[in-house]
Amino acid sequence: MHFRNLPVVFDCVTYLPRMAALPPVFAPRRAARVRLPNPTPAVLRCQDGSRVAGSLQVVSGAGGRLRLSRPLDPNTRVSLMFLSDGGPVLAKAEMLSPLSRTQQAFRFVALDRNYRRNLQLAIQSHLGQRSDEDRWIAKYRSAMIHGAPSRRGALKIVFGSVVFGILVLICSACFLRFELLK
Repeated sequence: MHFRNLPVVFDCVTYLPRMAALPPVFAPRRAARVRLPNPTPAVLRCQDGSRVAGSLQVVSGAGGRLRLSRPLDPNTRVSLMFLSDGGPVLAKAEMLSPLSRTQQAFRFVALDRNYRRNLQLAIQSHLGQRSDEDRWIAKYRSAMIHGAPSRRGALKIVFGSVVFGILVLICSACFLRFELLK
């Protein structure tokens, strides 16, 4: 009898609900990532009962990146808890290789349906906030590529400015001359 295709169910922590393991993701594109503008406090509870505090920096539907005082060993399974814009998220996660002395990536191993919804709401809210920024950046890039004035147009502007300045000086001189003659 093969147990490979059956969902794995386990207790994360006694106060967490039972969660089904996430199915493998075979999507051709990466999950939308959100870089959080403010540090989001997160608590990791290890299997031995110890707790590690950190802050969530980047999150996606598949995992994220944490800032920790010291990284945990890769493949360590933890219960991850944080409060998102969509509500609380409690999940079982697996720590990946540390990226630096204070940053470590993780992937979600199990996530209850309600907490997954909270996470998706948070990601969507941050993506919506970024869309105005993204539109402005796209508009700026487009103007830089397509709207750059030609050299000939720039010369016309400079020449026109010089001519206008000379005319102002001539008019000023004429006005002063007539004022002095009175």
